[in-house]
Amino acid sequence: MADNIADLILGGDPSTHLLQEAFAFDITLTKVRCAACNTVSCLGALAVDGGHLEALVKCADCGSNLMRATRTSRGCVLEMHSARHLYF
Repeated sequence: MADNIADLILGGDPSTHLLQEAFAFDITLTKVRCAACNTVSCLGALAVDGGHLEALVKCADCGSNLMRATRTSRGCVLEMHSARHLYF
């Protein structure tokens, strides 16, 4: 774990700004496209099932599993098997 915020910066390459932009947004404001039925939905408007160790987001139109967040002993894992795109 870094002790200094400067240790967390990804080099000085201009492409790192794209990564910073991609991961510094409010996830509930994004739109997600379902890979199965091509429906685009606002992520914050979709229902989430699960509990303390898992969150599962399903497509509101076809019911496909868009995203799964799982808490493991080593951290959190985000799977996006049925989400084609995130728009932010």
